[in-house]
Amino acid sequence: MGMVRVGLERIGPDGLATFALSNLIILATGGLSWLALWLYSVHWSRRLRCQGSGACILVLGQQLESGRPGRGYRLRLLRALRLARREPGAHVLILGGKTSPDAPSEAAAGAEFLRRRGLPVERILTEDASRHTLENLRNARDLLEARARPSAAPMVLVSSRFHLARAVAMARGMGLAVRPCPAEIGSRVSAARMARECWMLHWYHTGRTLARLIRHGGMLERIT
Repeated sequence: MGMVRVGLERIGPDGLATFALSNLIILATGGLSWLALWLYSVHWSRRLRCQGSGACILVLGQQLESGRPGRGYRLRLLRALRLARREPGAHVLILGGKTSPDAPSEAAAGAEFLRRRGLPVERILTEDASRHTLENLRNARDLLEARARPSAAPMVLVSSRFHLARAVAMARGMGLAVRPCPAEIGSRVSAARMARECWMLHWYHTGRTLARLIRHGGMLERIT
């Protein structure tokens, strides 16, 4: 999921302030701050391979197409299914709320996709109250802690290759010990999609750095 999809008017004054500051920094540096992040992220994403296993497999949802997982989301779910079959004791936690009032949540659609392919229902967990990646991960952490599963225990984070740089930064910022696992087998990454992701990632780093510098408890609570 992405922050832009929920609308800037719904992120609050702190979010709008850091959004403006992030863009100002990009302009003030002639785009170099964004370019450096983009170059690193493209290189990292293309070299990334699925890293190990864990007792929990987190799957980031994606906007549904006609109420069903689209191609990108199906790739994430199929990757999680393969990992779950290799790790019989692992649970799959699917993250994602509703993006349309007349469609199921991303998490519910993902869970149904896995059930139809033979994954036992008792191995599937869902979180369907979140609207974007930051909420996905924060709610996942809270859910795991409520189930007495330590959030610092290693777990696999599955998403599209272009999305993982931002998702991993946010997850680790929240204390989640994630091992990134791209949904796709190949190493191709869309430069255009990475450009947008790095714009969002630049915003995240700007907000986190500012919150720490001014010791803003409310901002830190939302992003860490």
